[in-house]
Amino acid sequence: MPSNNPTSPLFEFGGKKYSIHTDDGEERDEQILIDFNHCMEERDWTTIRNRITNGLMWGWLTEIKK
Repeated sequence: MPSNNPTSPLFEFGGKKYSIHTDDGEERDEQILIDFNHCMEERDWTTIRNRITNGLMWGWLTEIKK
């Protein structure tokens, strides 16, 4: 389900854009974005792909279609 919050953090990877929207609130959403960015800095592509897959499956991540 897409976030109703226009301030949901956005993450871009592999030419796609994702909205982060957990049920735990904005602080958790921001922490997930920090985690994604840390993985980017470490070039940990496997963890990023796994988090995206799980986030989409569990509904706390939504791909933003162009």
